[in-house]
Amino acid sequence: MLTPRMKTILLLIGCLLFVFWASSAEPGPAAAPATPYAKWEHGPSHDARFFPIAVWLQSPRNAGQYRAAGINTYVGLWQGPTESQLADLKAAGMKVICDQNATARAHLDDPTIIGWMHGDEPDNAQPLAGSKGYGPPIPANTIIASYQKIREADPSRPVMLNLGQGVAWDGYYGRGVRTNHPEDYPEYLRGCDIASFDI
Repeated sequence: MLTPRMKTILLLIGCLLFVFWASSAEPGPAAAPATPYAKWEHGPSHDARFFPIAVWLQSPRNAGQYRAAGINTYVGLWQGPTESQLADLKAAGMKVICDQNATARAHLDDPTIIGWMHGDEPDNAQPLAGSKGYGPPIPANTIIASYQKIREADPSRPVMLNLGQGVAWDGYYGRGVRTNHPEDYPEYLRGCDIASFDI
């Protein structure tokens, strides 16, 4: 019998395999491009050969060097996006998945932005104001509501959610009161189009 954690891991592996398969498939002459991104007008490339290779929270001033190294996507912008960050990325021909702040909403027609993201690792215990320790994780229903709000503002791009190591480790203490609650993860996945996690 599969535990909730095993189901979550299998789902994430299945998503990754689907993205890999879809990005490497070669469509026949009459076939439509096989890409999971085709449903988003301003999302990642619709070219079936596209596979995102990204850096996390790096300075857009270095985008040209990252592009030369084979990176094609930025994920996250420190206290951004700002006008200058978007200009630097555009100049380097780099795409970005970023927060949907006021500056970003003023660039809804800008092909530099290919996706939106939630705040990082909402499944982890969250710092309390005034450095008073940590409270509970952000509930999945809050992430789902945020996802719906982001999609209402712009349904033409996917929404990314990066989760913490609790995805792979039920006993991860960094989840605070939600440690050993793997059943949270299928609910978190309802609040995004693209999911990832890191350890």
